[in-house]
Amino acid sequence: MNDTNDPLRSILVVSIFAAFLGGFFLLSVLMPTPTILSGERRYPARFPPLSVESVLSGAFMDRFDRFAADNFPFRDNFRGANSRMVFGIYRQFDKKGLYIDKHGIGEFNEINHSSFSQLTEKIETISEAMGGVNVYYAYIPDKSIYSTEELPGFDMDTLTQLMKEYPMPEDYCFIELTAALDADSFYSTDLHWNQVMLGAVLRKLELSMGIDVDLSNYAEVCFGEFEGVYSGQVALPTKPDSLRYLINPSLSAMYLNEKTMELEIGSVYNGEKFFDLDPYDFFLSGAQPLIILENAESTSDKELYLFRDSFSSSLAPLLASAYSKVYLIDLRYIDMRILSRYVSFKEGSDAIFLYSSLIINNSGILQVY
Repeated sequence: MNDTNDPLRSILVVSIFAAFLGGFFLLSVLMPTPTILSGERRYPARFPPLSVESVLSGAFMDRFDRFAADNFPFRDNFRGANSRMVFGIYRQFDKKGLYIDKHGIGEFNEINHSSFSQLTEKIETISEAMGGVNVYYAYIPDKSIYSTEELPGFDMDTLTQLMKEYPMPEDYCFIELTAALDADSFYSTDLHWNQVMLGAVLRKLELSMGIDVDLSNYAEVCFGEFEGVYSGQVALPTKPDSLRYLINPSLSAMYLNEKTMELEIGSVYNGEKFFDLDPYDFFLSGAQPLIILENAESTSDKELYLFRDSFSSSLAPLLASAYSKVYLIDLRYIDMRILSRYVSFKEGSDAIFLYSSLIINNSGILQVY
């Protein structure tokens, strides 16, 4: 009896499987192709060009796999189901480096030793080119080191040891920021720190750099709620963060237009960017090669040259209270050799290299030669 039913059962299983695959294929054809994967903060892969060469080399199928995955029907639902299985059923603590604890969502990464070595060399090269300025440097720890769990990854003890192996010149001042931050200093759904929670960081910079950061003319404003980059990556419902910021009407900003290579007036806080892929771009319009912040009410003639990544977008408007001008320089997007056209380094002013693991582990992208 069982033997008689086996072929029928096999045919039924194959038919159901074929109908399942066929149904999803039809859905993928009929459903509109997504223009953007908002949860993952990126654009979907495009259908690859088809040619004999691309098929024979295997390049077509590699790119088609990415296209099919990015355009799969109900992609976000399946990603969410996978996360629920990882964290709920399998009881894993992390999913490809992403973790969830009582403070929110974070990510841990190990320190790239060779990249750190290269970063120290580039900082020295830049500092020598400036000449006559006071040089400071600080590393922004990942939020993962403040987690309630014992995590691998961005180990500050390892970073301290690397600093001994690849020392900076003695006249460069290192500023330790680890104790000035805690888990509440960061957004719960994003990797970045929260501007209104940086009081201890500002005090540490004041003491180390001999400056006076005066926020008495700043007013705190709430712009709205948002879900950070980690929320989209983990694909689970999360409590949104509140984007609060400190505004000072005496600040103005100039941006280097990458197309015209001319400086143009812009806003310190860009409300339109809040609704783009990354809401954190609200601060100084996100990734920019060069921004000049000017403080009309400054009583100091000193300038600050801030070599930065995205974290400094929210810190710089606060530091601007202590300087006549703050130059935000992102060497991922501007060559150091071009920078001299726009910045004349003023003797006696300050320069600080303020980098997170975004740069520490990828220093090769800095355009310093």
